[in-house]
Amino acid sequence: MEKMPLKTFLEAVEQQIIACSVEDLRAILRGMAQETVPAGRASFLQKLGPRVAPTAPEFEIDSDELLGEIADLADELQEAMENAEPDESEEGWYDNDSDEDDEDPYEEFLTPLARLFDQAQAAFDYGNLTLARDAYQALFDVCNEEDDYGRGIQINQIENLDQDESLARYSFAVYSLAPADQRVEQLYDALLQANQWSGKRILFNQVMQISLSPLPDLAAFWPVWIAFLKEQSGADASAWLREAVRLTQGTDGLAVLARAEGMRHPRAYLDWLDGLTQEKQFAQVLTGAQEALQALPKELAIRADIADRLCTAALHLNDTAALRAGGWEAFLANPTLSRLLDVRDATPTAERLAQMQRAAAALQELRARPRGSFYSPGNDDGLADISRSDQTLLAHAMLLGGDWREAHRLAAAEPVLGWSSMESIQGLVLSFFLVWLSGKPSALPAVLAQLWREQLSSVQWIIYDMENNSAQVKRLEATYIDLFGQLSLDADQQESLLEWCVEIANRRVDAIVGGQHRKSYDKAAKLIVACAETLGLRGETPRGRALLSDVRGRFPRHRAFLSELDGAAGKRW
Repeated sequence: MEKMPLKTFLEAVEQQIIACSVEDLRAILRGMAQETVPAGRASFLQKLGPRVAPTAPEFEIDSDELLGEIADLADELQEAMENAEPDESEEGWYDNDSDEDDEDPYEEFLTPLARLFDQAQAAFDYGNLTLARDAYQALFDVCNEEDDYGRGIQINQIENLDQDESLARYSFAVYSLAPADQRVEQLYDALLQANQWSGKRILFNQVMQISLSPLPDLAAFWPVWIAFLKEQSGADASAWLREAVRLTQGTDGLAVLARAEGMRHPRAYLDWLDGLTQEKQFAQVLTGAQEALQALPKELAIRADIADRLCTAALHLNDTAALRAGGWEAFLANPTLSRLLDVRDATPTAERLAQMQRAAAALQELRARPRGSFYSPGNDDGLADISRSDQTLLAHAMLLGGDWREAHRLAAAEPVLGWSSMESIQGLVLSFFLVWLSGKPSALPAVLAQLWREQLSSVQWIIYDMENNSAQVKRLEATYIDLFGQLSLDADQQESLLEWCVEIANRRVDAIVGGQHRKSYDKAAKLIVACAETLGLRGETPRGRALLSDVRGRFPRHRAFLSELDGAAGKRW
């Protein structure tokens, strides 16, 4: 769920209070009391005590004292870092992604930092913006210090600290305190600094929403801010420019920006189309996306996102032709497996094999391009990167296009080790043949089904929707079941492919077990058993048993492998 801005939250609370009667408020408090956990009851009662509106003098914070405390803490941290010892368990290198149980060499600084951040917020809340600005700047500088081993304060470890809100308060203070003729430059520098501290972009709207107090002179600020940002380059400036245009000129302003400066700010097209989509102006989304695709070079990967918007509009408008065209453009601009399947699904059944062959040809052309990126001065967010592809996606396009011979040729030339590489297709193609040759792609035996699913799942890095990977794999399985019904092999072709699968499986077993790649013994065992299961489905159970017997005979002393083999084979084999 998206985090609600503080200003929006406080205004909503105030509106709720105004709308409630005294009895309503009493009922609300009773409900909150009943929901309070036992350990929090005393604290809840304290919060119900009478409160007097604080006066500024009562809550005044001594600037020298707070900044002095921060400086002292920074000195203590610096001394600790100078005397830091390497983490021996990592051979001198610190891993920020290591287990949470690992000892944190600077944990003692987290509690005092939390207290100092609270004081910086208090200074902001009670109007001492100069102190808030200086305190936040000093505190974030402390949090960005690192020792010789890359270790430092992990700001997300500071209890109850919202980093984005702290950065927004800092930027609010910078804006408010800056002289009018320097406000734009100082805000820009502050936002850049905030991005460096946090590693992510802080938007100006977050600054506007951090306080109930309005930022001064906004009406005069906006045109100067927009003009200034148009002169800057880079992803941050582009994002702030698009935001400013959206907030002040709406969707129409984004359309003007996209048409005038789309090459420098291609995301303006996306913001424009997203604005139209929110307004449910799907016909305009469709024409706008088509206009954007005409304007932007073929090499830009952002064309895929624009084409996705086109497809969404086409679905709402029931425009089948536009849906097909948009899906194809999205695939060409940023080819992924899900987009390949979208193209296939949008194609009439009788034309699917030809369309997949067209997709394979496009991928081969794409792979033949020199690596690098399309140069666009001042391009934003890395969107000028040219499209990429990999051999796995190419193999899927070939197989789905019925060109199994070419896929076989490519797979046969590969080594039998290294199947986990995105450029290795041997495992995928071999599994495809086994499933096809089994004659029962929708009712596979356990090990063959597992091998096939693993090969389909191994493409997860090129599936567009990572969060829905399981559904995508099921979609891929169903697509291949449909395909197998359209393909055929004569007896000689079947035997030739079967012999190749068995040969590759034997060679892979020899390479893994003979090379004592113990972590892959289970993979070798499943592969050879899958071959035996395929033979069994073809009515050749004795041949399958002979295959497994031969493997056992080659490695009689490799007990770990034999254990894996027996476990995979079960009692039948």
